[in-house]
Amino acid sequence: MKKLIVTTFLTAFLVMNSNLFAQERVKEKELLGTWKMVIDIEEEMEEAEREIEEEESFLGEIVFDAVSGVVEGVLKRLDIYMTFRENGSVKITVNAFDEKETEYSDWEIDSKGRLYISDNEHFDSDDDDYWLMEDGILILFDEDDDGEVSDNVYMVKID
Repeated sequence: MKKLIVTTFLTAFLVMNSNLFAQERVKEKELLGTWKMVIDIEEEMEEAEREIEEEESFLGEIVFDAVSGVVEGVLKRLDIYMTFRENGSVKITVNAFDEKETEYSDWEIDSKGRLYISDNEHFDSDDDDYWLMEDGILILFDEDDDGEVSDNVYMVKID
């Protein structure tokens, strides 16, 4: 159940994209180490709330209030860490609801400097998703959406 919730929320947030960052190639020496994934939906939640208020939909407001509370609650109790290693493997650690799960996957950097993280049993990245660097932050891109950047999902290095 927890894995389904995590996958559902990550997929939903990856859909919300905008082109706000300049792109830089990912270099292995900068990548190695542990990164924390950040999922920031505050701006999108505020925009959705404004749209519902403009429509003056009482039912819409009730549904939004219920859903937004659940989403915010889940995100507060969810931490995702990725430890990139020299051998092309990545350790993925998910702390959710006071439980910790660790899985392993593979990563590679293509000739254009794009970082790809392979799927595994419980971690599913879209085949067209890749990461680029911006000021030391890994930013998620979606090739299906003409290289749109997701300013909602990114990773910051913690060691």
